[in-house]
Amino acid sequence: MEEIKDVYGTVNLRTYQKSAIDFIIKTLGKGLDAILQAPTGSGKTLMMLISGIIYAKNNEKKVLYLTRTNSQQKNIRKEILNIQKFFGIKAVIMQGRTNMCPMYMEMEKERDFTPESLSRMCSSLKRKKVEHVDGGCPYFNDEIKNPQNVNFILDNAPSPEDLFIDFTKRGICPYESVKYAMKDAELVVMPYAYFISPDMASTVMYNWRVSREDIVILIDEAHNLPDIARNVFSMQITWNSIGLCEKEAVEYGDPEILSGIRISDFMEIIRMSMIDLAENLNENTVEKRVNFRDIYDFMAISSRKRPEDIEYMIDAIESYGENIENLKEQKNRVPMSHLKVLSRKLSFMQFAHEERYICIVKKEGDTETISIEAFCLDPSIILEELRKSRTIQVSATIEPLWLYRNMTGFENSEYLDIGKVFPSENLMVLYDRELTTKYDEFDIEEIKNYRKKLQNIFTKFTQRTMVLFPSFRILEIITKEMKGFDFLVEKREMKAQEFQKLMKKFNNGEGILMGVMGGRLSEGIDLPGKLLELLIIVGIPFPKPDIKQRTLSSYYSSLYGNGWQYAFLYPATVKVRQAIGRLIRSRNDRGVVIIMDNRAEMLSPEISAIPISQDLTEIVGFFNEEKTR
Repeated sequence: MEEIKDVYGTVNLRTYQKSAIDFIIKTLGKGLDAILQAPTGSGKTLMMLISGIIYAKNNEKKVLYLTRTNSQQKNIRKEILNIQKFFGIKAVIMQGRTNMCPMYMEMEKERDFTPESLSRMCSSLKRKKVEHVDGGCPYFNDEIKNPQNVNFILDNAPSPEDLFIDFTKRGICPYESVKYAMKDAELVVMPYAYFISPDMASTVMYNWRVSREDIVILIDEAHNLPDIARNVFSMQITWNSIGLCEKEAVEYGDPEILSGIRISDFMEIIRMSMIDLAENLNENTVEKRVNFRDIYDFMAISSRKRPEDIEYMIDAIESYGENIENLKEQKNRVPMSHLKVLSRKLSFMQFAHEERYICIVKKEGDTETISIEAFCLDPSIILEELRKSRTIQVSATIEPLWLYRNMTGFENSEYLDIGKVFPSENLMVLYDRELTTKYDEFDIEEIKNYRKKLQNIFTKFTQRTMVLFPSFRILEIITKEMKGFDFLVEKREMKAQEFQKLMKKFNNGEGILMGVMGGRLSEGIDLPGKLLELLIIVGIPFPKPDIKQRTLSSYYSSLYGNGWQYAFLYPATVKVRQAIGRLIRSRNDRGVVIIMDNRAEMLSPEISAIPISQDLTEIVGFFNEEKTR
C-alpha cells in the first residue's frame, strides 16, 4: 500500500515494525482480529496506531485505543503527536468524570460513586443551567462548542490532566468539551473499563456517533483483558456497605417497606444472613462457596418471611433509593443511593448463572469483615460484544496463544510473534535454586536466607536496582529488619503524586526501588539505560489457592483440561515476564534479572533462566564485560 510506504519514510520505522503493520492491516482486511506479541521497547504503541489508523481510513472506520490505566495515556499521546502531522488525524484522550469534572471536585468529599450517578448529576446541573435555574453548572457554557476550543482539543490531543487545569481556569468544563469534540474525532483513547462495561460503552458510542461495527479497537497490554473483564462483571456486598445503607435509610426517614419492617430492620436481616452464611468460618478457613439462592433462603429464615416477601423488600429499597437520588439531585448533590446499589447487587445474585458465576462468602477476623461476592468465571462471554468490532490486541506476554484465545474467545484471529528485537546477550536471567516463597516452605529460616542473600547483592553491586515481591506482606516481612540501605518503597494504594515523587527519587539515584509484581512498578513504567540494570524478583507470584482460583482451575479443566495452567501458571508467568520487561527497553540497554525462587523452572519455555552461583560470579562478569566495551 502506498500509504504504508509513505509512513515508513516519514516515521522512520524499523523493518520488524513494517512487517507487523503489514500483517495487522492484511489480517483486519480478511475480517479477522489481529493478535501481536511484541517485546517491551519494540514500539508497540506506534505499530498499533499506524496500522489501526491506516485500516480505519481505508475502510471508513474510527479508531478506539483502550489502555489499562490513565497513566499509560501519556506515552500514547506522545506517539499520536509524532504521527499526527502525516495522517492529519483528529484525536481526543478521554477519562471519566471523577478526573475531569470540576463540579464533582467542588461538591463532594466522598469518592464512592457509580458512573450512572455522576452522569445523572451532570445532566441535572446542565439542565438547570440551560433553564436558568439556580444551582446550574457554571462550567457548562457556549465555550464548550467554540470552534477554537474544539479544534484545539482535536488537533493537540491534550492530556486530561493538562486540559482540566487549563479549561477549569477559563471556566469551561473539560469533560463536556472533550465529549463534544469527540463526535468529530477519528481516534479516541480511553481506559478499558469505559468500553468493556456495556452501559458505559453505549454512552461512548452515542457520544461518538458510531456503532460497534464502525470502529477498530486497539487493545494495549492485552494480557490484562481476561482479568479486567472478570472484575467489571464481578460484584461484592460488604459489611461496611450494609452500614452505609442503614445510615442512608435513617437519614431519609427509615420507612416501613413491609408490615412491621423498616429499611434499617431489613439491613439487620441481611447482616444476620451474612453471619449465618459465614457459619463455621474461622482464622483457618476464611471463605467458602455457597449457592446464590442461599442468600435469599437465609434472609427468609432470619426475618420469618416468605421468599417472595424478601424479593418485594429488595424491590422496595430500590424504589426508595431512587427517591433518595431525586432528593439529592434537587440539593445539587451527586444522586447516588447506597440502597439502590445494594438492591441491584442482590437482584443480580438472585438470577446469576451458576455455571458462569460463583458465590463466595468471606470472613476475616470479626464479623465486620464478612462479605459476599459474585465472581465471574468466564470472561469470554462478557467479551462477546467486543468481538463485534475488529480488534488489534498487543502485548509482550500473550503466549501461550491457545490459552489466551480460550480465555478471551477471540478464536477468529491471526497471530504474529515478532520475536526478540534486541541482542540476547544484553539480558541475563538467573534463578536461585535454594530459595522459595512457597507457602509451606516460607518459614522464619527461609526469611533469614532471603535477607542474607539480598543484603549480599545490595552490598556487592552498585547498579540501579529494583526488587519486586509477590505481595506487600512478603515485602514487609523480608525487609523489616534489613538495615543500612536506602529503600524507596511502593505503598498500598499509593496516590499518583506520591508515586511520581518515588520515581523521581529513584531516577536521581537515591535508593533501591521496592515494589510488588502486578503493581505499577512491574507494568507500564519506562526505565531505560542506566536507570535500571539489576532486577530482583523475590518469589514467583502464583495466585493464592483460594476458592476463586481453585474454581477457575476446575472450570477450565472441564472445558479444555489442565485448568491449573489457566488459574495458576499463566497468571504467574505473565507477571514475571512483565516485570522482566522493565529492564531492556532499547538496543543499548543491558541488565541482569535474578529470580529468587526455585520454582522459576516451572515457567519455561516462556521464561528461560539458568541457575545462579552462590558467589555471583556470572553477574560480576556481566557488568565487568560492559566496562571493557
